[in-house]
Amino acid sequence: MNIDRISYVRKRLAESQLSDFPKYTNCLGLDIEVHKDVFWDDDNNVTGRWVTENIPPMAGKRVLEIGCGCGLTALFLAKNGASHVLATDVTPNAITNTMANARRNGITNVTSIKSDLYQNVDKKSRFDCIVFHSPSTRVPENFEFSSMIEYSSFDPGGSLLTRFLQGARTYLTPTGTMILAYNVSRNESAITDKLEKLGLPHKLIGRKKITSDGMINLHLYEIWPLPDE
Repeated sequence: MNIDRISYVRKRLAESQLSDFPKYTNCLGLDIEVHKDVFWDDDNNVTGRWVTENIPPMAGKRVLEIGCGCGLTALFLAKNGASHVLATDVTPNAITNTMANARRNGITNVTSIKSDLYQNVDKKSRFDCIVFHSPSTRVPENFEFSSMIEYSSFDPGGSLLTRFLQGARTYLTPTGTMILAYNVSRNESAITDKLEKLGLPHKLIGRKKITSDGMINLHLYEIWPLPDE
Protein backbone atom coordinates (compact mmCIF):
# COMPACT_ATOMS: atom_id res chain seq x y z
CA MET A 1 0.00 0.00 0.00
CA ASN A 2 1.38 3.40 -1.02
CA ILE A 3 0.55 5.72 1.89
CA ASP A 4 1.80 8.80 0.03
CA ARG A 5 -0.47 8.10 -2.91
CA ILE A 6 -3.51 7.51 -0.71
CA SER A 7 -2.87 10.82 1.05
CA TYR A 8 -2.41 12.57 -2.31
CA VAL A 9 -5.70 11.20 -3.67
CA ARG A 10 -7.61 11.91 -0.46
CA LYS A 11 -6.41 15.51 -0.48
CA ARG A 12 -7.39 15.93 -4.15
CA LEU A 13 -10.84 14.49 -3.49
CA ALA A 14 -11.38 16.62 -0.40
CA GLU A 15 -10.39 19.79 -2.25
CA SER A 16 -12.95 19.01 -4.95
CA GLN A 17 -15.68 19.24 -2.30
CA LEU A 18 -14.84 22.70 -0.98
CA SER A 19 -17.16 24.63 -3.30
CA ASP A 20 -20.90 25.08 -2.98
CA PHE A 21 -23.13 22.45 -4.61
CA PRO A 22 -24.56 21.95 -7.07
CA LYS A 23 -21.96 23.65 -9.24
CA TYR A 24 -22.55 24.40 -12.91
CA THR A 25 -20.36 24.34 -15.98
CA ASN A 26 -20.34 23.72 -19.72
CA CYS A 27 -18.18 20.86 -20.94
CA LEU A 28 -17.92 19.22 -24.37
CA GLY A 29 -21.09 21.00 -25.47
CA LEU A 30 -23.09 19.80 -22.46
CA ASP A 31 -24.73 21.88 -19.77
CA ILE A 32 -23.49 20.13 -16.61
CA GLU A 33 -24.42 20.34 -12.97
CA VAL A 34 -22.24 18.56 -10.42
CA HIS A 35 -23.66 17.30 -7.13
CA LYS A 36 -21.92 16.82 -3.81
CA ASP A 37 -19.85 13.62 -3.49
CA VAL A 38 -19.55 13.35 -7.28
CA PHE A 39 -16.02 13.94 -8.55
CA TRP A 40 -15.26 16.84 -10.88
CA ASP A 41 -11.57 17.68 -10.86
CA ASP A 42 -9.57 20.83 -11.54
CA ASP A 43 -9.54 22.61 -14.91
CA ASN A 44 -13.13 21.70 -15.79
CA ASN A 45 -12.70 17.97 -15.21
CA VAL A 46 -9.52 17.56 -17.24
CA THR A 47 -9.25 13.80 -16.67
CA GLY A 48 -12.86 12.90 -17.46
CA ARG A 49 -12.91 15.30 -20.37
CA TRP A 50 -9.75 13.81 -21.91
CA VAL A 51 -11.09 10.26 -21.55
CA THR A 52 -14.44 11.20 -23.08
CA GLU A 53 -12.88 13.02 -26.03
CA ASN A 54 -10.66 10.04 -26.88
CA ILE A 55 -13.23 7.24 -26.80
CA PRO A 56 -13.75 5.96 -30.37
CA PRO A 57 -17.05 6.94 -32.08
CA MET A 58 -20.04 4.97 -30.85
CA ALA A 59 -22.54 5.77 -33.62
CA GLY A 60 -25.42 3.30 -33.57
CA LYS A 61 -23.97 1.31 -30.66
CA ARG A 62 -25.39 0.22 -27.34
CA VAL A 63 -22.99 1.25 -24.59
CA LEU A 64 -22.63 0.35 -20.93
CA GLU A 65 -20.66 2.83 -18.84
CA ILE A 66 -19.40 1.72 -15.45
CA GLY A 67 -18.66 4.52 -13.00
CA CYS A 68 -20.67 7.30 -14.62
CA GLY A 69 -20.13 10.07 -12.05
CA CYS A 70 -22.11 13.13 -13.12
CA GLY A 71 -22.81 11.53 -16.52
CA LEU A 72 -20.38 13.45 -18.74
CA THR A 73 -19.16 10.45 -20.77
CA ALA A 74 -22.52 8.70 -21.00
CA LEU A 75 -24.30 11.86 -22.12
CA PHE A 76 -21.60 12.82 -24.60
CA LEU A 77 -21.76 9.37 -26.24
CA ALA A 78 -25.57 9.42 -26.27
CA LYS A 79 -25.64 12.89 -27.80
CA ASN A 80 -23.09 11.94 -30.45
CA GLY A 81 -24.62 8.86 -31.98
CA ALA A 82 -24.85 5.96 -29.52
CA SER A 83 -28.25 4.31 -29.82
CA HIS A 84 -28.52 3.90 -26.05
CA VAL A 85 -26.23 4.25 -23.02
CA LEU A 86 -26.78 2.51 -19.70
CA ALA A 87 -24.85 4.51 -17.09
CA THR A 88 -24.04 2.79 -13.80
CA ASP A 89 -22.28 3.78 -10.61
CA VAL A 90 -21.83 2.32 -7.14
CA THR A 91 -22.93 5.60 -5.50
CA PRO A 92 -26.56 6.80 -5.56
CA ASN A 93 -25.53 10.48 -5.85
CA ALA A 94 -23.95 9.74 -9.23
CA ILE A 95 -27.13 8.11 -10.54
CA THR A 96 -29.23 11.09 -9.48
CA ASN A 97 -26.65 13.49 -10.94
CA THR A 98 -26.47 11.68 -14.29
CA MET A 99 -30.24 11.72 -14.78
CA ALA A 100 -30.44 15.38 -13.74
CA ASN A 101 -27.93 16.18 -16.47
CA ALA A 102 -29.81 14.06 -18.99
CA ARG A 103 -32.88 16.19 -18.31
CA ARG A 104 -30.89 19.44 -18.46
CA ASN A 105 -29.66 18.52 -21.92
CA GLY A 106 -32.83 16.91 -23.28
CA ILE A 107 -31.08 13.58 -23.79
CA THR A 108 -33.50 10.66 -23.67
CA ASN A 109 -31.36 7.70 -24.80
CA VAL A 110 -29.59 7.35 -21.43
CA THR A 111 -30.76 5.34 -18.45
CA SER A 112 -28.93 4.96 -15.16
CA ILE A 113 -28.90 2.38 -12.36
CA LYS A 114 -26.92 1.88 -9.16
CA SER A 115 -24.62 -1.09 -9.60
CA ASP A 116 -21.30 -2.41 -8.33
CA LEU A 117 -19.73 -3.22 -11.71
CA TYR A 118 -22.20 -5.66 -13.36
CA GLN A 119 -24.12 -6.60 -10.21
CA ASN A 120 -27.48 -5.02 -11.14
CA VAL A 121 -27.13 -5.08 -14.94
CA ASP A 122 -29.72 -7.34 -16.59
CA LYS A 123 -27.88 -10.52 -17.56
CA LYS A 124 -29.87 -10.66 -20.78
CA SER A 125 -28.55 -7.26 -21.89
CA ARG A 126 -25.84 -7.10 -24.55
CA PHE A 127 -23.69 -4.10 -25.41
CA ASP A 128 -21.41 -3.20 -28.29
CA CYS A 129 -19.03 -1.49 -25.88
CA ILE A 130 -18.40 -1.31 -22.14
CA VAL A 131 -16.60 1.83 -20.94
CA PHE A 132 -14.87 2.07 -17.56
CA HIS A 133 -12.65 4.83 -16.14
CA SER A 134 -11.39 2.60 -13.36
CA PRO A 135 -10.38 3.65 -9.86
CA SER A 136 -6.65 2.96 -9.81
CA THR A 137 -5.41 3.48 -6.25
CA ARG A 138 -5.20 0.10 -4.58
CA VAL A 139 -6.06 0.03 -0.89
CA PRO A 140 -6.54 -2.83 1.59
CA GLU A 141 -9.70 -4.89 1.29
CA ASN A 142 -10.91 -3.59 4.67
CA PHE A 143 -10.23 0.05 3.71
CA GLU A 144 -12.64 2.47 5.40
CA PHE A 145 -14.05 5.06 3.00
CA SER A 146 -14.33 8.48 4.64
CA SER A 147 -16.85 9.78 2.08
CA MET A 148 -18.85 8.58 -0.90
CA ILE A 149 -16.59 10.41 -3.34
CA GLU A 150 -13.67 8.14 -2.41
CA TYR A 151 -15.37 5.29 -4.32
CA SER A 152 -14.32 7.16 -7.48
CA SER A 153 -10.63 6.58 -6.85
CA PHE A 154 -9.93 3.71 -4.44
CA ASP A 155 -9.91 0.00 -5.28
CA PRO A 156 -10.18 -2.14 -2.11
CA GLY A 157 -8.14 -5.30 -2.47
CA GLY A 158 -7.19 -4.39 -6.03
CA SER A 159 -9.98 -6.58 -7.42
CA LEU A 160 -11.97 -4.08 -9.52
CA LEU A 161 -9.89 -4.37 -12.67
CA THR A 162 -9.91 -8.17 -12.71
CA ARG A 163 -13.65 -8.32 -12.02
CA PHE A 164 -14.33 -5.81 -14.77
CA LEU A 165 -12.26 -7.67 -17.35
CA GLN A 166 -13.50 -11.15 -16.50
CA GLY A 167 -17.16 -10.18 -16.26
CA ALA A 168 -17.38 -8.19 -19.49
CA ARG A 169 -17.79 -11.13 -21.86
CA THR A 170 -21.22 -11.96 -20.42
CA TYR A 171 -22.55 -8.53 -21.43
CA LEU A 172 -20.85 -7.94 -24.79
CA THR A 173 -22.13 -8.72 -28.27
CA PRO A 174 -19.95 -11.16 -30.28
CA THR A 175 -18.03 -8.22 -31.78
CA GLY A 176 -18.14 -6.03 -28.66
CA THR A 177 -15.12 -4.45 -27.00
CA MET A 178 -14.13 -2.77 -23.75
CA ILE A 179 -12.73 0.73 -23.40
CA LEU A 180 -10.64 1.07 -20.24
CA ALA A 181 -9.19 4.29 -18.86
CA TYR A 182 -6.64 3.83 -16.09
CA ASN A 183 -4.20 6.02 -14.22
CA VAL A 184 -0.97 4.05 -14.53
CA SER A 185 0.77 6.66 -12.35
CA ARG A 186 4.52 6.02 -12.60
CA ASN A 187 4.10 2.37 -13.67
CA GLU A 188 3.32 2.41 -17.41
CA SER A 189 3.11 -1.39 -17.64
CA ALA A 190 0.50 -1.66 -14.88
CA ILE A 191 -2.32 -2.49 -17.30
CA THR A 192 -0.47 -4.35 -20.03
CA ASP A 193 0.99 -6.77 -17.48
CA LYS A 194 -2.53 -7.59 -16.28
CA LEU A 195 -3.96 -7.89 -19.80
CA GLU A 196 -1.15 -10.15 -20.95
CA LYS A 197 -1.54 -12.33 -17.86
CA LEU A 198 -5.22 -12.77 -18.69
CA GLY A 199 -4.45 -13.29 -22.39
CA LEU A 200 -6.67 -10.42 -23.53
CA PRO A 201 -5.93 -8.77 -26.91
CA HIS A 202 -5.63 -5.01 -26.48
CA LYS A 203 -4.52 -1.77 -28.08
CA LEU A 204 -3.37 1.49 -26.50
CA ILE A 205 -5.52 4.20 -28.11
CA GLY A 206 -4.48 7.22 -26.05
CA ARG A 207 -2.16 8.43 -23.33
CA LYS A 208 -1.96 11.68 -21.41
CA LYS A 209 0.30 12.74 -18.55
CA ILE A 210 -1.90 15.15 -16.62
CA THR A 211 0.55 16.11 -13.88
CA SER A 212 4.28 16.69 -14.38
CA ASP A 213 5.14 14.46 -11.39
CA GLY A 214 3.48 11.47 -13.10
CA MET A 215 0.92 10.97 -10.34
CA ILE A 216 -1.87 11.29 -12.91
CA ASN A 217 -0.80 9.53 -16.09
CA LEU A 218 -3.81 8.28 -18.03
CA HIS A 219 -3.79 5.44 -20.52
CA LEU A 220 -6.80 4.50 -22.64
CA TYR A 221 -7.12 0.96 -24.00
CA GLU A 222 -9.44 -0.92 -26.31
CA ILE A 223 -9.70 -4.54 -25.17
CA TRP A 224 -11.21 -7.59 -26.84
CA PRO A 225 -12.60 -10.37 -24.63
CA LEU A 226 -11.55 -13.97 -25.10
CA PRO A 227 -14.13 -16.03 -27.02
CA ASP A 228 -16.31 -18.55 -25.20
CA GLU A 229 -14.59 -21.85 -24.76
